[in-house]
Parts: sequence; structure tokens; C-alpha cells
Amino acid sequence: KAYTNIAISLLKLGYYQKAIKHLLTIEKEMSPSSEIYYLLAYSHFLKIKENKNKSNFKIPIQYLEKSIDADSRNKNSYILLGRIYEDTNMYENARSCYRKALFEDMDNSNEFYGLIANTYFKENKFKEAINYYNKALEKNKNYISSYYNIAEIYKKLKDFDKSKEYYEKAIEISPDYIYPYYQIGNLYFDKKEFDTAIDWYKKALEIEPNEELVNYYIGISYKEQNNLKLAIEHLKISAYCGNDDAVKELRKLLVTF
Repeated sequence: KAYTNIAISLLKLGYYQKAIKHLLTIEKEMSPSSEIYYLLAYSHFLKIKENKNKSNFKIPIQYLEKSIDADSRNKNSYILLGRIYEDTNMYENARSCYRKALFEDMDNSNEFYGLIANTYFKENKFKEAINYYNKALEKNKNYISSYYNIAEIYKKLKDFDKSKEYYEKAIEISPDYIYPYYQIGNLYFDKKEFDTAIDWYKKALEIEPNEELVNYYIGISYKEQNNLKLAIEHLKISAYCGNDDAVKELRKLLVTF
């Protein structure tokens, strides 16, 4: 138990290799449980993600299979296995894992319906994605990511009214969530209705004044209106936050900052 707790602490601190070392000690010297195999898989998974090497998931998959063999009801192992399959574009395999996790934890079914919906979204299978997002909402009407992602789908389908409707539903659930305001602003930006776009960007900036993308797009909106003073003000904020496009725009405006 002490080794396990140390390993979990190391994981939280980002010391993945040290966590693996402690967990391997347990695997070698004791009879490892489903949890230990899961933690080994999770440690390797985080290490791979840190190194941005998605082609090396063989080891965590092997540990997850051992974890499931030790306890076929370990929902965490199914979820992580689903994430790996999703990251490697094996969406049907991912859905199979998420459905198994759903079967083991019906009380949180909205989360798993959402995960399944995400895989369909990534495949551009929008009808199926909306169906599962709605299943999630049937279980939890306040499941904000469903509203947001349905709005994103309608945006891709160029259905302005539906997209705006679902972004606004997300705002109703969580008024301090910045991105629906930003995305509604983008809907108007794409229509070149810059006054309305700016109004929505301002609402986003009331929540997070230094948000990089919001400052960039409100800056561009002001530029389109030939309000260069405010354009420069917001583009500077975006540039300071690391937005390269904002830097390019400022250079075009011959601004030194």
C-alpha cells in the first residue's frame, strides 16, 4: 500500500518513470492487483503523452489487458483503453471500451455517452454524435459539454441559428464558461457582423481579460472597423500571450511593442 501511495503521489507530481519503478517493485515482489496494472498502464500512458509519441502505446495496452483480466469490472481500465484507441483513431474499438465502462457504472452514464459521442464527432459522423450527446442530456440536463459540442457540430454544418442556440444553452448552464461567448462572437465574425461579434467578445473578456484568442479576434474586428487604437490594444494582449498571428498583424500595423 505504501508503494502504491508513493506511486500515485509521483504520478500527480509528473514523475512518471519513478512511479513506474515503484509499481514494478509491487508487480515483481507481490501479487499485483487490477489497480496496480491500471496504474502501470496510466504511468506509461502519461509518459507517452508527455513525449508526444502516440505510436508507442503497446506497453500500456498490455497492462490494461492484464488489469481487465484481474478484474473485468474495472471501469477505469476500460476508459483508459478507450482513450488510447481514440488517440490512435481506432474509434470503434474506443466505443466498445466506453460501452463496457458504461455497463459497469450506469450512475454516471452521461459521461460515457459523452465519450462515445466524441468519437463519432471526430469521425464527422454528426448524426450519431448528436444522438449520443442527447442521450447524455437525458441523463443529466446540465451536461454542458453536450450543449457545447452540439453547437460545434451545427457550426461545422453552417447552421448559424442552431449553433447559436446550443452555445446559449451552454451559457445558461455555466455563465462563467468563456468559450460559448467566444464562439458566438466567431459566428458573427464569419458573417462580417463585427459590431455584434465585438459585443460577444467583450462578454468573454469580462470573464477572462487576457484570453489569447478572444483578444486576437476582437482586435481583428476593430481593425476591420478601422478602429486601429482598440485593434492594437487587443492585439498586443494576444501577442504577449504568445499568439503568432497577433504578432504578424501588429507588424503589418507597424507597431513596436
